[in-house]
Amino acid sequence: MTTCEYESPFTLCPSLKEAHLEDLAKEILAVVELTLNTHSTEFDDKYTLETSIFGRIRQLFIQLGNDSSKPWLKLPSQTMDYVPTICDIPVRIFKDDPFNPKKMKVFFQNSCEQHQLSLFEDIDTDFAGSLAWRLLIQEPATEGDELEDIEDDYHVVLVGYNPATKTVSSIWRSESVAKTPVVGDFEDLPEEIIIDRKPVIKIDTKESEDTEKHGK
Repeated sequence: MTTCEYESPFTLCPSLKEAHLEDLAKEILAVVELTLNTHSTEFDDKYTLETSIFGRIRQLFIQLGNDSSKPWLKLPSQTMDYVPTICDIPVRIFKDDPFNPKKMKVFFQNSCEQHQLSLFEDIDTDFAGSLAWRLLIQEPATEGDELEDIEDDYHVVLVGYNPATKTVSSIWRSESVAKTPVVGDFEDLPEEIIIDRKPVIKIDTKESEDTEKHGK
């Protein structure tokens, strides 16, 4: 994914700081990695994984909203439709593909987000304020059940969408990553084949030489 083709979020919203976003990305990806590693049992599927990631990330933001060391992050509401503000910019959280999101609500501003935007007069409402800012958890690309690139990892991506055209106007991608757990299916390994080896008999060299002499 090339981000240089799009406007930088830090140009559109000077109050945003990349260091804050990278710090936040590390926190989010740590939760994602923990969830991936604890949801690989026979009783787990995509539903249990997705709902756990959603619930845990929400709890993370509730904790971060109460963290006095991060005054740049606030959580005005702790409802299921929570919308945190990052450097006073309302941002909704999703797990989706930045360029081809499956959730159509990614493009729309809910009532909580619209209310928060109305409180900030310093946002450029002609452009930056009209964008739908989304913090997306992007998973590695797959083809079927296989990773397209085994070195690909989970990233956090900040995207500014144009709600009218449903296109990307601005984008940033974290340097931090979460590793996809390697699952080994040892039950599918072939059964051990036992090879019947004959015992090795040690030959006495001196006795062998005597036998050869007498034979001659």
